[in-house]
Amino acid sequence: MAYVVIALLIGIIICFVIKNYRWKKRMAAMIQTMDILLKEKNKLYIFSEDKDLLGDLGFKINELISAYFIQSEKYETEKRTKKELLSNLSHDVRTPLVSVIGYLEAVQQKRIQKEQENEYINTALEKALALKKCINQLFEFIQLDAGEIVLSLENIDICEALRQIIIEFIPYIEKEKIVFDANILEHEVFVLADKNAITRIFQNLIRNTLIHGKDGYYLGIFVAIDEGKVCINIKDKGKGIKEEHLPFIFERLYKADFSRSNGGGIGLAIAKELTEKMNGEVVVLRSVPGETIFHVSFPIISYM
Repeated sequence: MAYVVIALLIGIIICFVIKNYRWKKRMAAMIQTMDILLKEKNKLYIFSEDKDLLGDLGFKINELISAYFIQSEKYETEKRTKKELLSNLSHDVRTPLVSVIGYLEAVQQKRIQKEQENEYINTALEKALALKKCINQLFEFIQLDAGEIVLSLENIDICEALRQIIIEFIPYIEKEKIVFDANILEHEVFVLADKNAITRIFQNLIRNTLIHGKDGYYLGIFVAIDEGKVCINIKDKGKGIKEEHLPFIFERLYKADFSRSNGGGIGLAIAKELTEKMNGEVVVLRSVPGETIFHVSFPIISYM
């Protein structure tokens, strides 16, 4: 009997030693993997088929490794994005600034005739105002991107808000002899939104339409209700947007002529960001030569 007990004890000790050795070996492999990860930034994972405490630890470490690389890739993407943003915006700012300086220097250095001075000064002012607009849009987008703009949501009659926004553009529409067509519901349609954000969204979209659809000499704004949503279509009859550009025109860094000129890229990006923050949607419903339609929708709170 004593031999049996001794044999069992020896067996237990051997098992303990073997298990202890295996644990140490697995711990050493884990440490080695972590060392490689920290030194070389290689995406390595800990492999373990054992369903024990050390196996669970390896699984948790693998989760941390995955999270680390996801955050690392996100950081690198954001860093590249910010670098590209600064590069593009420096160009957007530099171009009108150089133009302003050129016009003012021509006046200052008497390189033009006296009767041209007012024309040059007015042109310089227009360029300076465009520069101011670009800078303001940049500042607004940076605030949005950083989550620094807090929306104050309230019940807003979107039809009345649209009428007020359209009034701002009437002088330009008349000056440029643009045919204006509107069908805005007469009754009140309430949505939960921030008044300033609604104004900014439609200012940007209408301005974008007037600039890039100008060759069609047409602006149409139509409001309808569909399946619990208020839908606003903004239409022009210009040359349209090339099909390959459509998926990207709301991106802040897209370099197509359509979205980048006159700060359009940032303006559309701001419109999309604000719309989505208020549970709305903005898309290009259709764009072919002779017709482009931007479609905006918001959930209706009530209408009467």
